[in-house]
Amino acid sequence: MERHEIFGVQDEGRIAGLCSYFFVLGWSVSFFGYHKTEKTSLSSFQLRQTLFLYLSYIAIRYGILPILAHAGMLTGILAPFNVAMLVNVTFIVLWAIGLVGASKGQEKAIPFLGRTAQLVFAAI
Repeated sequence: MERHEIFGVQDEGRIAGLCSYFFVLGWSVSFFGYHKTEKTSLSSFQLRQTLFLYLSYIAIRYGILPILAHAGMLTGILAPFNVAMLVNVTFIVLWAIGLVGASKGQEKAIPFLGRTAQLVFAAI
């Protein structure tokens, strides 16, 4: 069976992995444009990593932090703004680590979240 590569480039899922790191639009293009036509272990791995990273960020930043702030649990040095900035910086660092791994074509799990992502989204 002959493999048909996109634009004549053999990438083994690397483009899909890179695309998935650019939030909703990139993840959608990666999943529906690249991954659906030719599934590879690298693209599946990166799609699971990024989906879990994004959903974790949204849940923490826009779910848990507002609840803690409203309950008055974030005061003083742990003011809502400071905690939100810490969460933002942490996820930017995790995103960058994942992006570097995807650009190198590695199946390297994102720290703290990567192994869980592979278990939770095993169907992708």
